[in-house]
Amino acid sequence: MTRFGKIIRRFQGDESGAALVEVAITVPLVLLLSAGVFEFSNVLNTRLLLEAGVEDAARYMARCSSDWDTCQGLAKNLAVNGAVTSGSARVPGWTTGEVTISKTSTAAIDGSGNIIYLSSTGTVDVVQVSTSMPYQDIGFLGYLGFGGIEIGGSHQERVFGW
Repeated sequence: MTRFGKIIRRFQGDESGAALVEVAITVPLVLLLSAGVFEFSNVLNTRLLLEAGVEDAARYMARCSSDWDTCQGLAKNLAVNGAVTSGSARVPGWTTGEVTISKTSTAAIDGSGNIIYLSSTGTVDVVQVSTSMPYQDIGFLGYLGFGGIEIGGSHQERVFGW
C-alpha cells in the first residue's frame, strides 16, 4: 500500500498531461459529429438536386409542343443533365431510366365543389415527373449500420402545351 500511495502522491499535483487526455477524449467526438454533418449535408444536397431536376422536367413537359415521346426523352435528359441535349450530370449515378413521366386528366372541380384548376372544360391535363434512386453514401451511414437510403422526388404541372 505504501508503494501505491507514493505513486498516487507523485501524480496528484502534476497537470502536464491534462491537455493530452482532454484532446484524446474530445477529438473522436468532434470527428464523429463533423462526419455526420458532412454526410447529412450531402444527402440534403442530393435531394435538392433531384427535386430541381424533376421540377425542370415537369415544367418542360407542361409546355412542350412536340409529340409525347420526343418531349418525354428531352424532359428526362433535362431532369438528369440540366439541359435538353447533352449537359453534365446533376447527381452522379442518376440516369434517365430512373425518371418517370406520366400524364393524367383530372377534374377541374373536386367532389366538394372546390375549384382546383380554372378551366373552360371540366377536366385538365396534368403531367407528373417523379424519380427515385439509391443514395451513394460517403461511408459514414454504412459505418453506423444504416442500410441503403432511397432518395426521390416528384413534381406535377398543369399542361399548357400540345
